[in-house]
Amino acid sequence: MISACRTHYYSGSHHADSATPAFTHRFTLTLTGKGAHAARPHEGIDSIVVGSHIITALATLMQQTTRKGPVARITVTRFLAGNSWNVLPPQAQVEGVLLAEDVAVRRQLMLQATTLIAHTAQAFGAQAEIAWQPDSPENASAG
Repeated sequence: MISACRTHYYSGSHHADSATPAFTHRFTLTLTGKGAHAARPHEGIDSIVVGSHIITALATLMQQTTRKGPVARITVTRFLAGNSWNVLPPQAQVEGVLLAEDVAVRRQLMLQATTLIAHTAQAFGAQAEIAWQPDSPENASAG
């Protein structure tokens, strides 16, 4: 029995104390490596490993760039790869969202994230395609 724990459920939206609305961009990242049998991973380019490094690097980027100033976040919310227990998948897909209160911060984070993703994939011999999609028309026209 858990008696010392309290859970609070808050209704409605959860926002920082700010008069500035957050700019929201969803992203879809498609990583292309080279599939291989699990017994011969050296013959492939593991899209799961590449995706894992990119996700970790994005988290580190956020720690380095958002200590002060306007609120900004990149959050990975989905990682899909493969459908077999013994094959390295040739492709992986990573999805998430970028939130930023400031247009300049949003642009900078998008540039940094895109560069980081491209260089990390390249370092492993994989390819990366990223698509940024504004979440709403009013946010898209603001920047």
